[in-house]
Amino acid sequence: MKSWHRYAITLVGGLAVGLGAAWALTGNGFGGGGIHNGPWSTSLGYGTKATDMLTRARVARGGLLALPAKETVYWSAKSDAAGAPLDGDCRYSLSGKSLDARWWSVTIYDGAGYLVANDANLWSVNGANVALGEAGEWRVTIAPDRPADGAWLPGTKGQRFHLTLRMYNPGPAFRADPAKAALPAIVKEGC
Repeated sequence: MKSWHRYAITLVGGLAVGLGAAWALTGNGFGGGGIHNGPWSTSLGYGTKATDMLTRARVARGGLLALPAKETVYWSAKSDAAGAPLDGDCRYSLSGKSLDARWWSVTIYDGAGYLVANDANLWSVNGANVALGEAGEWRVTIAPDRPADGAWLPGTKGQRFHLTLRMYNPGPAFRADPAKAALPAIVKEGC
């Protein structure tokens, strides 16, 4: 074999390994943030120059047009309160009290990071469209089938999913200690 063939094969092989490794490293979404609160995790570095290159690459690949933490905090959950992966075949209760933010939303994504395909065209709930109960709590059912009443986010049978909680203009109490903030509970009710 001619020496230029060896160089070409080495160059192509090195590019393939490097690109494959970069794709794998940036593909696990926003998990692994430095702050954990139950099943939720975040980094206050999203949307800032102060964060590391790997986190910036994950944010760019995930399509998140991230704002800095003083404007928006992005939480990600891939598991329920017991630590089990979120499964589209199961029924979950997502509940909490009003969050310490001007506005908030929870969006459901499939395992690849896209909005969950569903006939109802529902992908998100927010503080303006969930009803508060008498105790000031809200509740959303996440399940493949619509419940008889209440707010609903459709899961897809046979498909894992994850949730993104966005808190816009978080309050000073939240910013003081995000790891201890009251965030929504994700409880599996059955499969």
